[in-house]
Amino acid sequence: MPSPRVSVVTPSYEQADYLPDNLASVGRQRYDDVEHLVLDGGSDDGTVDLLEEYEADATHDVWWRSEPDDGQSAAINEGFERATGDVVGWLNSDDVYFDTTTLARVASWFDRTDADVIYGDLAYVDGRSRVTEIDVRPDFDRAKLGYRIVVGQPATFFRREVVDAERLDTDLDYCMDYEFWIRLSREYDVRHVRDVLAGFRRHEAQKTDDAAPVNAEVESMLQRYRDELPEPRNVVVDNAATELRRLAASAAETVGLRRDPPTLAFDGDFAPLTEMLSNLGPGAADVAKALRRWRS
Repeated sequence: MPSPRVSVVTPSYEQADYLPDNLASVGRQRYDDVEHLVLDGGSDDGTVDLLEEYEADATHDVWWRSEPDDGQSAAINEGFERATGDVVGWLNSDDVYFDTTTLARVASWFDRTDADVIYGDLAYVDGRSRVTEIDVRPDFDRAKLGYRIVVGQPATFFRREVVDAERLDTDLDYCMDYEFWIRLSREYDVRHVRDVLAGFRRHEAQKTDDAAPVNAEVESMLQRYRDELPEPRNVVVDNAATELRRLAASAAETVGLRRDPPTLAFDGDFAPLTEMLSNLGPGAADVAKALRRWRS
């Protein structure tokens, strides 16, 4: 049976500082059938030069455009429509795939499970491309979606039929992924796999860095689904138990990766082990955010 074709959709706008790592992390995959679609909103920061060079040097299929569009969600939807893969990933322009065998493992996970959507674990990457933290995500539980996002977006992949049938809500600027998970969970099998698949970059210029509009949009979006999402119970106790399990799993994963590091797919490296371990676990702001969503 032939290996599935994997399409990667990347929306981009004025991200020339971080786009090279994104492109490298796809281009360096040790997997034969990869398609990368980059949908740029008309950047004038050197992005076009980067994309022209990337396309010229690529050994995999590359399609890109750079022109004004209707924003991130619309660009992703266009990418979903253009993608030809059996499996489709969505990787924002400042994020990366973790190591050079990520997409091979994704194909294997889909071969071993009948899930419609899989999501793996995340590495947090700073502005200097250092891996500063490992985040083992919780297993999927629709009952938790009323107060926490659960899924790590850059580490998420879909079977072709999912993105054929579903699109992001273009009225949302910040929480389009969160809303997408809620909607997909109505009828699709969403499953967590214990595997670090992607790097989520934290930097000062990311659009979700301003918490006020993000929180307002999330809380408004959640109100739309209050009647259909399961009523959360014992949120404080359940969240604490989930975080303790994640903390232990993330610590073990961190030690394992530092002991036997993979070949990263981007031009980065690992922060010292002591720093990575000290970064583990949710901060006070994360706890407050979950409680605010639960009470809204």
